[in-house]
Amino acid sequence: MKNKSPFGLNEWLLYLQDRKFPVGSDSIAKLRKQIKTPDATLDRMQKNIASEPMLAFAILNQANAIVTYKRNDIKSPIHAASMIGMSGISKVFESLEPYTPIAKNHVHRAFSREVQISYEAAFMARRWAIEKKISHVEDIFWVTFFRDAVRWLLWFHAHDEMEQITQKIRRGETNIAAENSILGCRIDELTVALFKHWQVPSVILDSFLTDQIPTAEELQSIARLTHTPDQLPGFAEDKRITILMNSPLILAYCASKVSQEANVVGWGSKNLPFYYRVIAAIIHIRLGDAIQSTHFATAEAALDARYSIKPSLAAQLLSPILFTRTEGTAKSSTKKIKANPLTQLQAKLTDVTDKKQRATLAMKALLAIFKNQSDQVLILKHSNTSNKLSPMLQYGYDINTLKGIRWNSPSNIISKLVSKRVAVHFDDQKFSSMAKDMPEGAEALLSSKQHLFLASSPANETDTYIYWLAGKEQLDRDQFETFKRVIKLAD
Repeated sequence: MKNKSPFGLNEWLLYLQDRKFPVGSDSIAKLRKQIKTPDATLDRMQKNIASEPMLAFAILNQANAIVTYKRNDIKSPIHAASMIGMSGISKVFESLEPYTPIAKNHVHRAFSREVQISYEAAFMARRWAIEKKISHVEDIFWVTFFRDAVRWLLWFHAHDEMEQITQKIRRGETNIAAENSILGCRIDELTVALFKHWQVPSVILDSFLTDQIPTAEELQSIARLTHTPDQLPGFAEDKRITILMNSPLILAYCASKVSQEANVVGWGSKNLPFYYRVIAAIIHIRLGDAIQSTHFATAEAALDARYSIKPSLAAQLLSPILFTRTEGTAKSSTKKIKANPLTQLQAKLTDVTDKKQRATLAMKALLAIFKNQSDQVLILKHSNTSNKLSPMLQYGYDINTLKGIRWNSPSNIISKLVSKRVAVHFDDQKFSSMAKDMPEGAEALLSSKQHLFLASSPANETDTYIYWLAGKEQLDRDQFETFKRVIKLAD
């Protein structure tokens, strides 16, 4: 993505299909050494393979591509490794990209977080399969785990776009609408195309196809079978729905949806009760038992904790603050959250969907974060339909001065801000040239000693908010990054 982000199914397919899978450098080095060791066995490699999700995924694909005489798909990466042997594993290195995970790197953290979300979903599907008394529960575990592999890659190679999608979903947009607006396609349809290219086991691919998975209307029909919390669900009269309910793939599908929803929106999401009803109908248990089974699965995932970059779903049922190893760390964690305006902002925004209210919270956060560097924040609102710009919120400015500015006079800077999402830092060198490109009269708000941060944020299809923060004197690059982060949280 040198100039612009890909947009549309074909562009994303071209962008991602030849990308190598990110795998920890240490794990690749260890695996190379194990392969060259004469007495090495696959048993000794299992832990290394299972700890690296994209390595396991690559081995699984390799086995299903080269093993011709097999009754069914190979679903477990450990089984796949035993099928292709040392020579087959050595060929996998061509599709891997070594990287050194850095805890402070937001891309690496997001990648690991998404893997953990899939891991939690896999535990849900396996628990439900046990409750339904389905055989081969471990196969269901791996199908569920790997079905979101493309989502992992998107967080690794297109972090900003995925962050925008997440913010839209948290503001109440549907997943489909958010994905189409940012990517130009649905992640599921991109996943199907990439899985075909990589020769992923067909059973994982089937978990996205409407031949194997219920449509939205059919899911509604399944949910309606669970009438009340105290009664067992009824039985479907439609033959296709009965077949779908008996397929293990519907468990993988629902587990992914529940895990994503609980992680992105939270356990209080209004969509989760719908999936609980679907699961209750599929397993033919009471609604309360379906909820209990789901929560129990998250506890199992937390105890296993193979991927633990974020508080587990089990912890989030209580409180992320309480999920600590010791009493001492719990206290320090509480103090840290109370003292961090960014953390407080993120918590406050969770249940706020009104755009102006989110902007108000962002302004308060900026004043708290920059209280020693700035006491002047302004948020302007631009209407694309009327092409009008006007102050919406402000702190530290004289009202009469703001009213005296001709905000709708020609301005190259404002035009740039409203045409696309952009952030600008006006320092000493840029300040003099900037003043003449601002709306007429805006120079009354600034002095030559100040630095100025400006950033635009689309509020909806017709309105754009412009955030304006003036420093008392100079502002540095790290402060600019913090400024942008606050606005991204409020998007």
